[in-house]
Amino acid sequence: MQTLLRRISQADYRKILPIIALALTTGLILSGCNQSEKVEGKPIELPSVSKLSASGLNLVSLTPETEAALNLGCEKVSMKDVDFAVKSTGEVQANSNLTTKVSTPVSGRIIAVLVNIGDHVKEGQTLASIRSQDIEQTEADLLQNASQVRSDLKRELLQIDSDITQNRAQLGLSQSTFTRVKGLLDEKIASKADFESAKTQYDKDRITIDALNSKRQATISLSNERLTLMTEPLKQKLHLLGVSEKQIADVFRTGQLNPVIPVVSPETGVVTERLVNTGELADPSKALFTIADFDSVWLKADVYEKDISKVKVGQPIELEVDSFPGQKFLGKLNYVADSINPETRTLTVRAEVLNPGCKLKPKMFARMKILVGKARVLTLPKLAVQDAEDCKVVYVPIGKGRYREQPIKLGGESGALEEVIGGLKEGEPVVVKGSFELRSESLKQSD
Repeated sequence: MQTLLRRISQADYRKILPIIALALTTGLILSGCNQSEKVEGKPIELPSVSKLSASGLNLVSLTPETEAALNLGCEKVSMKDVDFAVKSTGEVQANSNLTTKVSTPVSGRIIAVLVNIGDHVKEGQTLASIRSQDIEQTEADLLQNASQVRSDLKRELLQIDSDITQNRAQLGLSQSTFTRVKGLLDEKIASKADFESAKTQYDKDRITIDALNSKRQATISLSNERLTLMTEPLKQKLHLLGVSEKQIADVFRTGQLNPVIPVVSPETGVVTERLVNTGELADPSKALFTIADFDSVWLKADVYEKDISKVKVGQPIELEVDSFPGQKFLGKLNYVADSINPETRTLTVRAEVLNPGCKLKPKMFARMKILVGKARVLTLPKLAVQDAEDCKVVYVPIGKGRYREQPIKLGGESGALEEVIGGLKEGEPVVVKGSFELRSESLKQSD
């Protein structure tokens, strides 16, 4: 056989090469590392070519010395019950539930902007100031109505106070007459009729004074009610326009118009958008700022069709980003889409992730593991898997120092195990210890 192979030309060699490789991968595969191949009871010595390509399969050949030095170790692909994780990639997004658009309740002109994108703001902090003609007109109407009511009250009180003054003088006179007549009656100088007449006038004047005082109090009360009726609707309008109670009270106290109101942050967070500048006109339909709270963020990712049955809302997730290698961020799935993207054949999922220190930023690329619980799957050790350009490969021993480079498809992962969803069958041996060195040998032999 060896003599025959030496006599074969290079062209003939290339013709029979697929036949040799096919024979090796079908009838001559042995279970385990470092086993010899035999045909009709005799070992076959493959050509001295160190790496063969036939029918899309790559074979890596090692000399006995190299194989011994690598000290390769194999394990069989097997079914196991594992705590399973579905892997996916996605993008960090701001949590929409913690994102607020800030607008103004009134139309007006921006006279000051006090924050910029990226600034941290607190709830109630002033972001901008706006001057409004609507507020100015409403405050003017408020002061005018209040002034009219006070003016009417002052005029009515002047008349009542004048009447009280006159009647107090009359009361003093009638009181003096009554006292004098009472004394004369006691001395039997005045008649009983004179006494009764003086007493009646005195009582009448006293009642008149009491009535005028009551009228004065009633006039004040009625004026206060009228003031409320004429100003309360305007106050409510000012409240709706964003004017505070203190500002309204200051307008009443000083009699000066103040048509400027602050635009304040409704929550604590970070300014992610500033959509207005000084001098621009603003109205309630236009957002001026966006404030986001990054204590938690969303991760939007796509799950492959094969994993759809494994994921559901509420499952815990782990998230990693390149910016913080080795650090895991924790969260839970809070949304699973109802339909598959027909173009990518994936299902959109979303997780809410705790963000200590606000390290996660919107638009960051992230790797996610969805911890879906126990599942019985076909597994192999992670150490057996190597990257080969755009695919994953393992090395299957086929005997006499030769190994088949086998492309595989992986699913989820669990600890040190990977789920196998294509390329291998249960019970097949793969190189675990030394698979990286085999990959290096494969690259050397391909040069």
